[in-house]
Amino acid sequence: MKKGKGKKAKGKGREILALLLPFAFCLLPFFCGWAASAQGEALVKRLEGAAALVRDKRIEEAEREIASVLKIAPEAAGALNLLGTIRAGQGRLDEAESLFLRAVRSDPQFAGVHMNLAYLYLLRNQPEKTAASLKEVLRLEPENTDAARKLARLLLSQNRADECIELIEGLQRTGQTTPAPLVVLLGDAYRRKGDARRAEESYLRALEAGGENAEALVGLAQLSQAKGDARSVAFYLARARSVSASSPELLYAVALISLKAGLQEDARRSLVKALEVKPEEPALLYLLGVAWLRKPDLFESEQVFRRLLKLRPDHAPAQLYLGYVLLKQKRFAEAREFLEKSVRADDAAPEGSYYLALIAQEQKEDARAVEILEKVVGRFPGFAHARVALGASYLRLKNYTRAREELELALKLNPDDRKAHYQLALLYARLKEPERAQEELRIVERLRDKDSAQPDTDDDISAPASPR
Repeated sequence: MKKGKGKKAKGKGREILALLLPFAFCLLPFFCGWAASAQGEALVKRLEGAAALVRDKRIEEAEREIASVLKIAPEAAGALNLLGTIRAGQGRLDEAESLFLRAVRSDPQFAGVHMNLAYLYLLRNQPEKTAASLKEVLRLEPENTDAARKLARLLLSQNRADECIELIEGLQRTGQTTPAPLVVLLGDAYRRKGDARRAEESYLRALEAGGENAEALVGLAQLSQAKGDARSVAFYLARARSVSASSPELLYAVALISLKAGLQEDARRSLVKALEVKPEEPALLYLLGVAWLRKPDLFESEQVFRRLLKLRPDHAPAQLYLGYVLLKQKRFAEAREFLEKSVRADDAAPEGSYYLALIAQEQKEDARAVEILEKVVGRFPGFAHARVALGASYLRLKNYTRAREELELALKLNPDDRKAHYQLALLYARLKEPERAQEELRIVERLRDKDSAQPDTDDDISAPASPR
């Protein structure tokens, strides 16, 4: 365990160092007036050499060079920034922050150190401080489109669409060229606000400026999906997929929209491509398992969810889905094991407990099923499937009053639930009310004709909610 954690920390450190290192090389401006002196020029050269050593991963040598510079110039912003970069790469984030802040106090006009602070606060999940640092970069360097893009993404992730729009349109008002990625983010912000016309204009403008921009194509697919235009959804997704082969993130977005549009094969194709680049990415494996289940192919989905759980044994949604797959296969003991794990890890959704109740029903333990389901409907009164199952268990326990109450409540929530109508037909037959029983069966037949793909037996189990 300790060795694994150590490797993970080192990997994260290298990732942080790669992010911050580009801002460690702008050293010459930060020795103020004395940089022109012979001593200043010598220090600059030593510091540039230290930056090169960091780039070559010769960290101990770099630290010695930086220490020698700081001995002569303790508040040299470039040296403090470079040492902060090293500390961040070592995972010593508190020390890194302290060094970056000293660099800012020494030279408030040092845009690179503000950018490093933004990365640091982003790693710490401190969005307000991240935004403040990025705004400071843009104050110092209004043309810094990288900072603008990061700030726009951050604002959008915080549901601050109006601020995101004002940021990008403010840059446009200055007359500077707006890169396609920023125009796409403007489209995303307008789509978030429900302004489909302006969102579409932005996405199309991004395509004009940047060619086959995958993010813009994904945005247009989402707009088409909201309008119910299936043909346009498929058209834009196909174009997006063709230019996203090297981006697992974009392929994931394409797959998610494909899945929602009922394009299961397209979703699987995108996810398989993405996994060629990131074979151990949990989000990709999770969505692939869901896509196989939608086919439906229980065997393939089971293999994918097991593969994911080998990588992430504590992945509660995968535990839930695997439990569901095993339940569908009537492998109840295994299903219960994974479902119980998922409920212990995350009881904020009703499905895990609901499936455990279905297993109890399958094993003729209706009293146990009632105990579980009463808790479910107590916490989630609008979860119709649990009320149908509860009504069915009360019916088998011959508590006809409670069976009718639950089944009627279920039909208020979902009047087209065939299983509820079927259970009511059984109930009325038990109560010697054949006409009402026949009426319910006629409803069952009508609903079956309306949606022939949905089974109407006691094996009808609804899948967990799909990823958003």
